[in-house]
Amino acid sequence: MSSASPPSSPKSSDKNGGAISNVMNQNSESHLHRRRRQQQNESSSSFSSLDGFLTSKLLLRILGVLLFLCVLSSLYVGSYYHVHHQDYTKATELKQKKDDFIRRGDKATTAITISKEESKTITETDSKEPSAIHETVVFESIIERVKWTEEQCNSVPEHHVDTLTTSLKKATDLPPLPEGGVAVALKKWLDSENAKEQSEPTSTNNDNDVYPTCYLPPPKSCDVTTYTLVIMSHTTERLEAFMDPLANMVNSWPGLTEIIIVWNSPRTTLTSVSDKKQQQYATKLLSWDTDPNHPLRIFFSLEEGLANNLLNRYHPKIQPKNEAVFYFDDDGPFFSKEAMVDSGLEMWKRNSNVQVGAFPRNIRYLSKRMKEAGKKGLMDSIDIVTNNVHGDSGATYPPFTPFCRNATGDHVEYNYFTFPDYNAHMLLPSGSILHRNFLCFIWHPAFEELRTWVVHHKTMPDDMTVSTLVSHLSGRAPRTVPQKINSFNSGRRLTEDSSEYYTDISANEAPIPNQSHRRLLWKNPNWAKWREEAINSILNYFGAIHPGTVGWCAGTKYSQDHHKHHYECKPENPSLNMIPWLNEGGVGFDHCPPNDRVTNTIKEAERQMQKIMEEDKLVSFCGECKYKNFIKCSDRAKYLIDTYDNNPVEAKKNTIKDDENCRKK
Repeated sequence: MSSASPPSSPKSSDKNGGAISNVMNQNSESHLHRRRRQQQNESSSSFSSLDGFLTSKLLLRILGVLLFLCVLSSLYVGSYYHVHHQDYTKATELKQKKDDFIRRGDKATTAITISKEESKTITETDSKEPSAIHETVVFESIIERVKWTEEQCNSVPEHHVDTLTTSLKKATDLPPLPEGGVAVALKKWLDSENAKEQSEPTSTNNDNDVYPTCYLPPPKSCDVTTYTLVIMSHTTERLEAFMDPLANMVNSWPGLTEIIIVWNSPRTTLTSVSDKKQQQYATKLLSWDTDPNHPLRIFFSLEEGLANNLLNRYHPKIQPKNEAVFYFDDDGPFFSKEAMVDSGLEMWKRNSNVQVGAFPRNIRYLSKRMKEAGKKGLMDSIDIVTNNVHGDSGATYPPFTPFCRNATGDHVEYNYFTFPDYNAHMLLPSGSILHRNFLCFIWHPAFEELRTWVVHHKTMPDDMTVSTLVSHLSGRAPRTVPQKINSFNSGRRLTEDSSEYYTDISANEAPIPNQSHRRLLWKNPNWAKWREEAINSILNYFGAIHPGTVGWCAGTKYSQDHHKHHYECKPENPSLNMIPWLNEGGVGFDHCPPNDRVTNTIKEAERQMQKIMEEDKLVSFCGECKYKNFIKCSDRAKYLIDTYDNNPVEAKKNTIKDDENCRKK
């Protein structure tokens, strides 16, 4: 920047004046130069400060813009994640848990709840719990199990191939389910869901037709104190059979807050009844349904868009309000409060991710390979249960036994002659307990092929299907509880050695009884063949079967090991103080806090038993004598105890009353 020239001075002709003027001009010039240098220095200093200020301000603006862009980017990525990848990421985070129930069990520990979207829509499990096992992980684990079983079947040694002397004969015209077909169905479902997410990334899934996401139940539900009871029926002929027991349950079963009658016939079958007695029961049932103070409500399947289907009792549309769901057939059997609530519910609370029940059935293996694999799996399961006294075991459950129909010619037999505590493979509906989360899975679209086959089969094997499906979902076998609790069994002194009452028959080795003496559920002579065909087809569809149930008596002195590692619980009808998970120090007791009501019940029973034992000393009874010259008197007394719930004193007195020969001389 240049300075302005100084203004010119008027010229003088006088010499001195000129000299003075020159000096003044020189001084003025010198002063101006100094001023200019000072101004330049000041200007330079000012511009230096200004440049620093502008530079700092510019940097701040740049940093602000970058920060703003980062925030926008984060919001965009978060939104994209939420819309597109939430379920996938949840499954990915739980991927490490997948191996825990591929051929084994899961490790979820947080309770899952089911919320109602609308009063008439399908219920959906709350997905907010971070440890909930997402259906994607469950389905992938089943697919992996099928792949594993295929590898096992394809590598079976030659000496295990085609070793059976009999073959499975076709009993119906219905084609069997495809081998390992469940993996194909699940893969198809997962692929279709991924395709939908990619084609409709902004979909909010608010459509009521969209099936909800399913989640596995937690392994324990210690806080549960209430339960729902479900009975399905379709005819007024069965009303008396289940309504009389229901009336007793409502008045005496603690925790029973809801009863759902799944009615598979039109409403008119209840409103227009010709038989007078049936009409009375139908009217009472309808009155219970309309009474706001009664726990019973009727679910009319046809009015909810469902067909007459045995699987309707497992449909999520029934919307049970409790996590624990009890099931009974409309014709029973109906087990006691002690068996279902005191014993059964407490077992379920400690094992809420499996099916629990009192009506077990065994599947008899025929091939040596399956027998050996099943035996090892059962022994490993027993060890896991008995060693997990305090509920903190990290052990994983043993693998399922591969079912190799195509590779080795495997088939099995349906054993409908026993109700084994150990080594059972399915549970009949009556007396079973299931977590309501499983209802979502049972009616999941991915299992439509399986449900369609069940509906079209002559036996409609919903019981086999549910037990098999639930075991593959959880990666574990069901748990069994006693059918009957004997209030007077503790301290029984008829005999110290119960082995004399043992019938030496293994569940897998039992001979087939005379067909003319067995009582089938249906009178059709082909019923047994149909059921056998059904279980073989269902097992073939899943490719494997769980190791078998561990009996209620595992880890106690009541568990008896007979030949060929055949275990059973003796007595069959225990008292509550024999149930390990109900008594301090027993297997499973520490898995949940003790139930004070049950504990007090056990103490009262023990006091009564002590009184009975004192009376027992006064009874002159000859146990070794012959009752009516046929069996020992002790055997007759035991029969009265087991069959008619006599206490030991009553049994002995009644035996003597029937035959004086049983009185000690």
